[in-house]
Amino acid sequence: MTEQHTPHTHGWEKSAIVTFIAIGLLFLSSILATVLAPNMLDPSWTDSSSHYQVQMYEVSDPNVYIARALPGSANLDYVNHIKKDYTLLAFVETDNMRILAPSELERYVTKVGEQELKLTSRVLLLRKPAGSTAVEAEKLRKEVQQKWETSHPNWKEKDHPRMDYSIMELFDPHSDEAFSLARSEGFLEHFAASNFVLIDGPKQPYHHDPGVIYLENPEEFRIRRVSYGDLKGVKYDPNGEPIKDIAELTSPDIGFICRQKLITMGESIYAAEGCYYCHTDQSRTLIQDCVLNGSESFAAPPSSGNEYIYQDVTFPGTRRIGPDLARVGVKRPSRDWHKAHFWQPKTESPGTIMPSMRHFFDDDPRGQSVNQIGVPNYRFEAIFQYLMTKGTRITPPTQAWWLGKDPLQTTEIIEGRKRIGAS
Repeated sequence: MTEQHTPHTHGWEKSAIVTFIAIGLLFLSSILATVLAPNMLDPSWTDSSSHYQVQMYEVSDPNVYIARALPGSANLDYVNHIKKDYTLLAFVETDNMRILAPSELERYVTKVGEQELKLTSRVLLLRKPAGSTAVEAEKLRKEVQQKWETSHPNWKEKDHPRMDYSIMELFDPHSDEAFSLARSEGFLEHFAASNFVLIDGPKQPYHHDPGVIYLENPEEFRIRRVSYGDLKGVKYDPNGEPIKDIAELTSPDIGFICRQKLITMGESIYAAEGCYYCHTDQSRTLIQDCVLNGSESFAAPPSSGNEYIYQDVTFPGTRRIGPDLARVGVKRPSRDWHKAHFWQPKTESPGTIMPSMRHFFDDDPRGQSVNQIGVPNYRFEAIFQYLMTKGTRITPPTQAWWLGKDPLQTTEIIEGRKRIGAS
C-alpha cells in the first residue's frame, strides 16, 4: 500500500519552505541594512555636528573649574587648567593693552594690527609687572600713551576721552601645568576658525582641526587665604600664592570642581527630578518648533541625533506641559533668571504649574541642603550647567547653527513664498 500525502499536508510543506525563505531574506536584509545603511545616512546625524562641539565637551569642560569666590559667598570664580602641549593659548594686544615680553617670548605675542592669530601650547601666562619689570612696563606705558596723544593732538579741546593703556607681562612659569582666571563663564569659548598659526606646531589630535578652541590672554590665578569669623577659605588675589597643582585646586579647603562633573551631575538631577515628564528636549520637524526655537530672523533646524551623543541618557520627552528645552542655552542664558525660576517658578513664569525647587539651594527653607561642596548652590549650578549645553554647542560661535539649515523651508512658508504640501 503506497503512502499518499493529503493536500493538507502538502500545503504545510509549501508554507514551511516559503517561511524559511522569508526568514532568510529578512535576516540577509537586516545584515545588509546594518552594514550599508550607516554609509548612506547623512553623517551629521551620527557624527558630532562640529569640531567645536567635540572640543567643548572633550577639551574645555574637563579643564574649566568652578568654585565660590569667597567663603559664604554665592559669587563664582572660574579657573582654566592649562596643560603643556595640550591647551592652546593666545596673547593678543588690544587697543588699550600692551604686552611686555622677554625677547625669547616675543614671537608668541599677536601685535595690534596683525591679522594672523598666534597660538601656542607652551605653558605661558600674563601677570601685572612687578619689581624691576614694573619700571620697564611704566616706560612702555608712557611711550604708547605719548604716541596716542601725538596722533590725537586736539583730544583736550574736543573733550575726547584719553586712551589709558595698561601693560601686562608675559612670563614662563616653568611648569607643565598652570591655572588662569577665566574672565567669562565659558558657555562660548574663544574659537579660531581661520587666520591662525600654531607657533610650536600641533601637539594633539584636535590641534589639526580646521578650527580650534583657545584661551585668550590667560592671567595667572593666585589665591590668598582669608577668614571671616568662623569661615575660612581662599579668594582670588593677583598678589597671592599660585596654585601648585590640580590636587590643591580641588582640595576641600579650596573646593573647585570641573564643569564636566557638574554637567554630568546636572543630567542625573534632571532625571531624578523627572523634568522630562513635562519638558521635551527636541525641536520637531514642525513649523511651530522651527519658529519657536529659532531667532527673530531665522528658523531653527529640527533636532538631530548628533546633539545628544555626549549624553549618558537622552530625554527627548513626549509631553510639553512646560516649554521645550532643546535650545534653552540660547534662549535663556541668564543664571539669575534660572535661579529665580527654580526658587519660585511663578516669579518668572506667571501661571506655571512647575513646583519650586528650593532644595537645589544651600538656604533651602527645609534645611535639607547641607552643602559639602565648594560650589555654592551646587545642585542648582549643576542643572544650570547642564541646561546651558542645550543649543549652544552645535556649531562654533563664529557660525550661527541655524543659518542655511531650514529643511522645512519654514521661512518661505511664513512669508508666503511656499505653500505647505507644494514641492
